Amino acid sequence: MEARQVAQEGAETVATLRQLEQRVALAREAEATHEAQMARLREAIEAAQTRETELVAETTGCRVNLASTTERVEALGRELTRIDDIERDLTVRIDQARQRQTQLADRGAWLGEERERTDASAREVAVERDRMDAEVRRAAERHEELAAELRTIEVDQRAVDGELGRLIASIHEIDLRATECRVRREELEQEAWRAYGVADAALAAQHDPARDLETVRARIVELEEKLAAIGPVNLVADDEYRELDERLGFLQTQHDDLVASIKDLEKALRGMTRSAQERFALAFQDINRHFGELFERLFEGGRAELRLVEAEEGGDPLDTGVELMAQPRGKRLQSVTLLSGGERALTGLALLFAIFYFRPSPFCVLDEVDAPLDDANIHRFLRVLRELTSRTQFLVITHNRKTMEAADILYGVTMEEPGLSKLVSVNLNA
Repeated sequence: MEARQVAQEGAETVATLRQLEQRVALAREAEATHEAQMARLREAIEAAQTRETELVAETTGCRVNLASTTERVEALGRELTRIDDIERDLTVRIDQARQRQTQLADRGAWLGEERERTDASAREVAVERDRMDAEVRRAAERHEELAAELRTIEVDQRAVDGELGRLIASIHEIDLRATECRVRREELEQEAWRAYGVADAALAAQHDPARDLETVRARIVELEEKLAAIGPVNLVADDEYRELDERLGFLQTQHDDLVASIKDLEKALRGMTRSAQERFALAFQDINRHFGELFERLFEGGRAELRLVEAEEGGDPLDTGVELMAQPRGKRLQSVTLLSGGERALTGLALLFAIFYFRPSPFCVLDEVDAPLDDANIHRFLRVLRELTSRTQFLVITHNRKTMEAADILYGVTMEEPGLSKLVSVNLNA
């Protein structure tokens, strides 16, 4: 029983295994079928994706063609509208041309009539011109004859003028020699009177042309040598002494007056120097105070001062120099030459405005002083500048928009056409 039962169980187990093998085979066949279906499905999907891509490309191309066609249609519509406008314009111009043609025809007829009248006038003018030409020719011939006579007269006149010039030159030469002889005679007469006390009449009476002058000349030489040995005698020495004494007294008086004037001028100069020094000290203190206040306002802090550079020993106190010392907020006190460009500009403006606070000027020109400043510094600069406009009229040359917004009146130059400048003014207060 147990063997049969074991055999039966074995047979059932074998049957079961065979069923399982059949199921496994069926499952494998189903799996192969499924894989084949999946492969076909993947191929179908890939084909569908490829087709989709092609359809998308075709759709995009169709949209592009549609847009191009739409744009072309719109362009053709605009072109048709433009052609219609051109047609209307051409129609108007043709009508105008026809009117112009009619006017030109009328103008041509009038010009024809005018030309006939002009031709008649021209013929009359030609006849008159021929008559005038004949008169001109006769006048020219007469002019040539008169010109020939004038040339002959001019030649004769030049010859006469040359002869007259020579005669006048001879007369001048004779007058010159006569003058020289007269002057020489007067000099000899004066010399004879000074040297010998002999008048010209006595000399003329004693003159003998036949007398031997060699002995006389020798005697004169001898006497001159003796006179030279004696030496000159100054007969007017007393008069000259009195004149020199009077001159010395006059010069001494002038010298005393000049010395007194120099002392008065030196005294006045010392007084003016003291007054100038006092006024300079007062002005320096006031300007230095305003400079410090304005520096603090423009820099929103810090401090600045003016320092006097001592003059050399024995020098003029008015030659004392001034040095600007500034200490912006967050920096140490230093010379203004060591500051940045914007800081130097603000410091210079503070000093300028301090001078205006001390002594306002009727007007002031500021040329691009705000160029190195940023917006915040320009705001503070304009605030101080607005306070000073009650005392001084400022003319500011600038390209900064904020500075122009703060102005009362703007003046500018514009070029509406190339090479043609135009001055433009805007009253912002109005």
